[in-house]
Amino acid sequence: MPPATGTAGTRTVPVRPSAAAAWPLRPGVIIAVAALLGLGLRVFQLTRPGYLTGFTQYDDGVYIGNALRLVDGVIPYRDFAMVQPPGSMLLMVPAALVGKAFGSMSALAVARILTVGADTANVVLVGLLVRHRGPLAAGVASGGYAVYPAALNASQSLFLEPWLNLFCLLGAVLLFDGDQLAGYRGGPGEHGSRRAFWAGVCFGFGAAVKIWAAVPALVAWLLCLRARRDRIPFAGGFVVGIVVPCLPFEILAPSGFGRTVFVSELVQATHGRVGANPRVADITGIIGLSSVGVDPRIWQGVTAAAVLFLFVVVAWLRARRAGARATSLDWFALITTIVVIGMLFSPSEWYMHYAAFVGPFLAVLLGLSAARLVAARNRPVQKPRRWIRVCAGVIAALAVAAMGAADGYAVTKLYPARSLQDASALIPPGACVLTDTASVTIAIDRFSARSPGCPVVVDTVGTLIATTHGKDFVAGPEVLQADTQVWQQAFQHADYVWLIGNNGYTGARIAWTPALHAYFTSHFTLIAMPSSSPGAGNVPRGGLYIRKS
Repeated sequence: MPPATGTAGTRTVPVRPSAAAAWPLRPGVIIAVAALLGLGLRVFQLTRPGYLTGFTQYDDGVYIGNALRLVDGVIPYRDFAMVQPPGSMLLMVPAALVGKAFGSMSALAVARILTVGADTANVVLVGLLVRHRGPLAAGVASGGYAVYPAALNASQSLFLEPWLNLFCLLGAVLLFDGDQLAGYRGGPGEHGSRRAFWAGVCFGFGAAVKIWAAVPALVAWLLCLRARRDRIPFAGGFVVGIVVPCLPFEILAPSGFGRTVFVSELVQATHGRVGANPRVADITGIIGLSSVGVDPRIWQGVTAAAVLFLFVVVAWLRARRAGARATSLDWFALITTIVVIGMLFSPSEWYMHYAAFVGPFLAVLLGLSAARLVAARNRPVQKPRRWIRVCAGVIAALAVAAMGAADGYAVTKLYPARSLQDASALIPPGACVLTDTASVTIAIDRFSARSPGCPVVVDTVGTLIATTHGKDFVAGPEVLQADTQVWQQAFQHADYVWLIGNNGYTGARIAWTPALHAYFTSHFTLIAMPSSSPGAGNVPRGGLYIRKS
């Protein structure tokens, strides 16, 4: 059998056959094991009571609610506010069709199952991207992403990051052939250009899911530009990938689409700013080493980041001294990881699932670095069976930790599932229910009303962003008046109003005014599920209300 080789720039650096033979498992087997581990952890989350069909948090109701409205013939950006590109909504159309036939609760369950499948596919794609570097690279990359805390958090329900990662990784797998751009070894050709085009399409549709995909797409295009090949097919594919899903909605809602997606969301301002501590903890993954409900201290996060940085630097320096130059894939992983991490410090708000976006690029970077470090040693890996036992022990420990079985510690955060049985019994099917949290009505099959004049508000926060042009509650009373008018009109047509708010405070998502509060209290009465946080001033108490008649 010919010796294994690794490509580095325009030169080829041989890897000693004895070192490769020291690993008895092939990369494909390791990737499959990592995929099974990742699938098991993600499925386990959905087996918790209430996590498949119940109400756990806000975002999933918005994303599946958008798709449910679309299959009912309601146009986003025109008939209701939507601040994200339409990619996620289009991906959830199959789940919405199931919900149309069997109820919105079924749509929510299908959406969560599909998201688990998408993130498990990410485990495989991360491994495929580095498998040419050997079993160690495949194990570090795919195994690392399988247990990455932010990825587990994002896959517990319908979040954008697993789908965003899926299309970015599909684009990367198509764009790279081993260490170099596709078709690089054989010179310019139609095959490489075709792969570059479809890679651009994948990155473009990723941007149609969440605009963040433009960052790795730009890095990939710059690498094409540096290599003087396939930059036009890749750019053309990216344009096709983002324009095809977005153009119909731009035509149907020319003012609403551009205002909410490319203006309001990008200039969104909020009260206060989340500090660096939770961001560093979530990005480095050390959130899983802290007690539940307690964030790690900043020095712990900085230390973890420094260890990862030092590992990458040492691997690169040792490989450089051994004569191995960085390849296009190395530069893609390194630059994308650095730029994405920097980008994640820019939003004023922060949620753990945001960190899932850097997960695949960080995993690829660490996998490539581990392979470079071992190859630079230029000697066989001793006692392979001992290495297998150690790796198996680490994976088993991480799996146990992810299930939260050790004294209140867990690898990731699970949002609490809440019972809504009381509301389901009080609201008749087909009633017109207006809520500030679409997840609750979706979870009890009360999202769609039979009356044609029922309000179609889905995303309360998105409505606030769209009506204030991204200024949120930072805006003055005159700007907030537009959001108040939306809710004034919606209250006039609702039979039930269900206010959840943020931790029971209903003033976090609706611009309440004395006039709006007076109308609400004079026309609706609280009947069930009062929040623990009482109303204050012009802000009513959370709970389920019915129209007074």
